[in-house]
Amino acid sequence: MDIILYLLNIIQYQQKQIRWLFNFICRYIPLKQWSFDDSHSPKYQKFKIDKLPKIIHYEKWDYLDYIPYLEWKYGKKIKPVNRRKDCDISNDCTCPRCNAP
Repeated sequence: MDIILYLLNIIQYQQKQIRWLFNFICRYIPLKQWSFDDSHSPKYQKFKIDKLPKIIHYEKWDYLDYIPYLEWKYGKKIKPVNRRKDCDISNDCTCPRCNAP
């Protein structure tokens, strides 16, 4: 019986120590800073996420008007895309900006 009481006292003492340490960590050690310390390491650079792109409003172009504009600006005629293999992209797929096929 004495062994059980002794072990219970040890467990209670350990619980007090754990609570005290947990309280100390929560108050005095900034955990948020720890999460960013490893981010400067080259090992973890590949896990960083890029910032989200800015979504801006753009003018809708018609591709039939855009082709002569590019020819005027760059002095070269745009060639159509020549596919060497059959493509699984449907024919009704168009560019959201200029409606080009």
